[in-house]
Amino acid sequence: MTDATSAPAQTALDQIAQTSSESIIQTAAQLGDFKAMGLCNFTPVGGLEAMLEAIHVYSGLPWWGSIAVATIVVRLALLPLMIKIQRNNARLMNINPDVTRIMANLKAAQAQGDSMATGKYTHEIQDLFKKNECHPMKSLALPIVQMPVMISFFMALRAMAELPVPGMHDGGMLWFTDLADKDPYYILPVVSAAGVMAVLEAGTEAGAANPQSKGMKNLFRGLTVVMVPFTAWMPSAVFVYWVTSNAFSIFQILGLKNQSVRNVLNIPKLVKPPAELQKDTKGFFENFKEQQVLHEKSEKERVLRERQQAAAMARRASKRRF
Repeated sequence: MTDATSAPAQTALDQIAQTSSESIIQTAAQLGDFKAMGLCNFTPVGGLEAMLEAIHVYSGLPWWGSIAVATIVVRLALLPLMIKIQRNNARLMNINPDVTRIMANLKAAQAQGDSMATGKYTHEIQDLFKKNECHPMKSLALPIVQMPVMISFFMALRAMAELPVPGMHDGGMLWFTDLADKDPYYILPVVSAAGVMAVLEAGTEAGAANPQSKGMKNLFRGLTVVMVPFTAWMPSAVFVYWVTSNAFSIFQILGLKNQSVRNVLNIPKLVKPPAELQKDTKGFFENFKEQQVLHEKSEKERVLRERQQAAAMARRASKRRF
C-alpha cells in the first residue's frame, strides 16, 4: 500500500521538477536576463552581449549557432569598410613603382641633408597620393576597427562562459558540447590556428599583397603556431567565434580576388602582376633599418654642428675678453 502510494507521488515530484527546470530555461531565454546577470552594460562588450542575447532569444538557436550568426552579422557590417580599403590598396599597388622611386630620392636627399630636395620629394609623394585618391594610412583603418571588435567578442564570450549563462553548458555541438569549458580534445585551438594560417596564405584581409608585410607575415606564421598551447585553456565559445570569423575571412579574400566581383565593387584592376609592381620594394624591416641609420647619421651631424657652434661662440667670447 505504501509503495503504491509513493510511486505516483514520486512521479508527480519528477514532473514538477521537470516543469520547474523547463520554466527556468524558458525564463533565461528572455531579453533582459543578461542585464539581471550583470551583463549588457554600456560598453562595446555589453553591446555584443546584448546582440548575442537577442539573436539567441529570437532565433531559438543553440548558443554555438547564435555565436556563429552574431560573428557573420558583425563581419557583414564591416564589409563596406573592407571594400573601401580594398580600393585604396589596389590604387596603392598600381602606383607602387612611382612611390618606390620617389622614396628612394627622398631618402637620398635626407642622407645628404638637402632640405630643399627633401621638401620637393615630400610634396611630390603627397601629390601622387592625392591624385590617385589613396593613402597608406587608410589601410590602417581595418585593424584599428577589427581589433576592438575581436577583443570585445573575446571578453563578452568569456564573461558569458564564466557565469555561465543558461544553456552554455550544453549549447555546443559534436565533441564540444560544453561551451563554458575548454575543448577536452584541443581540436578547436588547432582548427582556429589552422584558420589563421589559411588566411595568411590566402592573402591579407584586403585581398592584395602588401610589400611592407613580407617580414610581418613570417612573424605571424610563427606566432600562430606558438599561440596554440597558450589559448587551449579558453572556453569553447571563444573558439566558435574565431573559427567562424576565420572561415568568413577566407571566403571574403577569395571573393575579393575574383575579377568579376572586383568589377562589380568598382575595385581598380592591377595594371601589372603584384610581383612586378612590388619590384625593388623593400620590406618593413629593411625600411626600419634604413630609417635608423638615417636617424643616427642626422643625430651625429646635429651633435657635431652644436659642438662647432659652441666652439665658435667660445672663440668669439675669448676674443672679446682680449
